[in-house]
Amino acid sequence: MGFKEERGIGYCGAACVLCGLNGHEDCPGCMAINNTENDCFVRQCARKTGVDGCYACNNYPCRKWNDWPLLQDKQNRAFIRYIREFGKEALIDRLRVNMENGIAYLPGCVPNQSGGDYDIWETEDEVYQLLRYGLNSDQ
Repeated sequence: MGFKEERGIGYCGAACVLCGLNGHEDCPGCMAINNTENDCFVRQCARKTGVDGCYACNNYPCRKWNDWPLLQDKQNRAFIRYIREFGKEALIDRLRVNMENGIAYLPGCVPNQSGGDYDIWETEDEVYQLLRYGLNSDQ
């Protein structure tokens, strides 16, 4: 699995740039998928609202927040927080730096699995700190 910047960041904040799920290595990222047959409600909502993702929505977090497991994922919430503070390109850059420094990512869309470095933390704030400062920081 490598870094694929062209995949971008998902509507829900998932790091598509790092996703290498078995069987989905050729996935272009959810921003590029046009299949609406099994469209997730986050993508439907963002497209209907005309925003780039939850991170760009004035209603974030909205009442739908509790209805969608990917929006409950602490990684996605921390990534959305980072985008809202620094921008989407800054998140992509930060994820690249962290990957190059050995920080492993397992997407939040893998139910009941963990194993990435972003998964070992209990809170959104801890994930955010790892994202922002890396593993060897006292921040």
